Amino acid sequence: MTDREIREDDADDLLVEAADWLVCLTSGAATDDDAARLAAWRATSPAHEAAFREIAGVRNYAVAAKHNKKPAMVSRRAVLAGGGTAALAALTLGVARPPLGLWPSFAELTADHRTAIGQRYAFAPVNGVKVEMNSRTAISLLDTTRDGANGISLVVGEAFITAGERSAPFRVKAGAVEASTRRASFNVQRLDGGVRIACVDREVTCLGGDRPIMLRANEQVFVAADGGTRRSEIDGAKATAWRRGLLIFEGASLAEVVDQINLYRSGKIVLANTALGGLEVNAIFHTNRIEEAVPQIEQLLNLRARHLAGGVVVMS
Repeated sequence: MTDREIREDDADDLLVEAADWLVCLTSGAATDDDAARLAAWRATSPAHEAAFREIAGVRNYAVAAKHNKKPAMVSRRAVLAGGGTAALAALTLGVARPPLGLWPSFAELTADHRTAIGQRYAFAPVNGVKVEMNSRTAISLLDTTRDGANGISLVVGEAFITAGERSAPFRVKAGAVEASTRRASFNVQRLDGGVRIACVDREVTCLGGDRPIMLRANEQVFVAADGGTRRSEIDGAKATAWRRGLLIFEGASLAEVVDQINLYRSGKIVLANTALGGLEVNAIFHTNRIEEAVPQIEQLLNLRARHLAGGVVVMS
């Protein structure tokens, strides 16, 4: 084994340890002793601290530990006076950006429509428009009038929109990206990696990247978190195969594949390093048998999966 391989194995081990800590601290049973031991573990070396930050997905991850003894009560006055600032900050951070997505964010909890794992749901926000929601998806309504909503905000997940002939465009917001059309069928994903809009029929206008993009049938655009865009041709039937219970990947990156698989399972699949995300995947998965995906990926790409509590899987 080379020195580089040894270093990579050590880094993988640290990520697994960090994931163990995160599962412990989000279990609801963490104590002050657990918090102290975590602080000592993170202080062991810069590599330990980097591993924890990577696995938690936040730069300043705060944890509220539970006392073994009777917990002290914090009054509303104390919080308003600043005594509860740290606890409030920890709570706000955990609700706004839950680590590893192990529980719904505040935006998801307050959305107008939500689906659970494995659930799908369809609704009509306004006459002439149908929205089909995929598993683990949250949507809020926009531009609500007496006749309905003339737009939606995709908080997280995936949706297929069918808009009939309209006098005014129907809008779909996904973070900083917006798609609009007067008549079209299109698919929108908002996952960890970015936003993907796929036009299946007619035309969709997309804003939010480095320039406006007009998509026609069987075209898609991917907008990364940094605003960069990538446009490509697609097979519309394959891009929306989730509506038939299938995930079809042809030359997709492992990062994209993992993002989509995570919609259908509890917990989260995590890649041990960013280099793995670039591996190419050609595969078909059944969404009602998604537990088969991890062993298939292991075999396909010669990877190793470590299963942790809370449904967390670290692939290396």
